[in-house]
Amino acid sequence: MINPFDTTIDTYNKHAAKFVQHFEKKLDTTELDKFLEHIPAGGKILDAGCGSARDAAYFISKGYQAEGIDLSVGLLNEAKKLHPEVPTQVMSLTDISFRDNTFDGVWCKAALLHIQRKQAHRVIENFHRILHKGGTLFLQTKAGEGQGTQPVPFDTKLERFFTFYTEDELKNMLQVAGFKVLDSYDFNGQARFAGSRDQEWVVLFAQRSGQRKKTDSIELREDS
Repeated sequence: MINPFDTTIDTYNKHAAKFVQHFEKKLDTTELDKFLEHIPAGGKILDAGCGSARDAAYFISKGYQAEGIDLSVGLLNEAKKLHPEVPTQVMSLTDISFRDNTFDGVWCKAALLHIQRKQAHRVIENFHRILHKGGTLFLQTKAGEGQGTQPVPFDTKLERFFTFYTEDELKNMLQVAGFKVLDSYDFNGQARFAGSRDQEWVVLFAQRSGQRKKTDSIELREDS
């Protein structure tokens, strides 16, 4: 059986230049600047699922250390052309190899949605592990329930596969992993960018506050 998430990575690889062109023109600093308020001056940030490395480049322009990881070789090749100042490497969010307590912040925008729900807890635990105690995590993902496909912005014949999350579901995942949720809200993409999809997004800011709650469990359901 073909893994739909694998086919999504393949779509990114084959059409990387077009995706990057789309990403680059949609820089929104609302959450970027809010995130930086929680990061110490010159702090180290991981852009997890960096795509074109647009956001990591923004962090560097503001005087922070930043690097990016992504599973799409095609997107990272484009990132090297556009933002050569950003160190990047191919790495899955489910198998992050950085040492414990490496980063002051982890920025994960529109990347968790490309992970199977049953693996999401592993990603969150990886983020907790690589953050310093008191470090900040940012998550932004498509709001909703279940999983499914949506056409890409520049070609309705191409589709990507997504896992959708509710705000409460994400809060629970973060709290079980040892995070304190600092703020959470949702917004509509169309309201921010003219011509964008009518899509609700969930945003969370969280702080690594301690160890994972070993006695708790994250309820993960398989989508039919």
